[in-house]
Amino acid sequence: MALRHAILAALSRGKPRTGYDLNSSFNDVNDRAWHASPSQVYSELTKMEKLGLIDISERNQRGRTSYIINDEGLDELRRWLLHDQPDHGVRDDAMLRLLNLWTLDDADAAYLLDAEVTFQRQRQFSLTHLLSNWEEEREDYDSPVWRSRRALYTLWLRQTTLTLDWLDELRVVLEHPEIPVPDALEGAAPARA
Repeated sequence: MALRHAILAALSRGKPRTGYDLNSSFNDVNDRAWHASPSQVYSELTKMEKLGLIDISERNQRGRTSYIINDEGLDELRRWLLHDQPDHGVRDDAMLRLLNLWTLDDADAAYLLDAEVTFQRQRQFSLTHLLSNWEEEREDYDSPVWRSRRALYTLWLRQTTLTLDWLDELRVVLEHPEIPVPDALEGAAPARA
């Protein structure tokens, strides 16, 4: 997925958005679909406008510019959805760190594990709050856009809860080397036929 398609997807919700708005959504801990730096977003918006995929909906006196998706941009988003193969590869810095905890002493490994647990608990709290207040915070909560988003946030909450369970089990693996890994991790041993 290119940043271009992430921007088109964000703009397809029908609301004009500034580069700042897009940066905020791409860096929202609850929205795990895409991450981009501000310089990447602003550069891509300029390219997309030149390619005719988006239009400027408003530019105020201070230069704050809002963009909307146009028909060409919507066509490109649909083309990408239907014809480009998804990239199932994941670059996950946190998981790479957890995979290499064995290189650290016990105190440093525990610190890193605690930090990840704290992050995941914050994400779990935030997603739970978001989903609990879904209908109160959106006028059009039952529109196709928001129904899809709600379903995705529900998936992310489930994944976060599963990750927290796994982190608890990983702590057992690290702190009790006498326990075999399949005994410490639920599902680590393949089911026997």
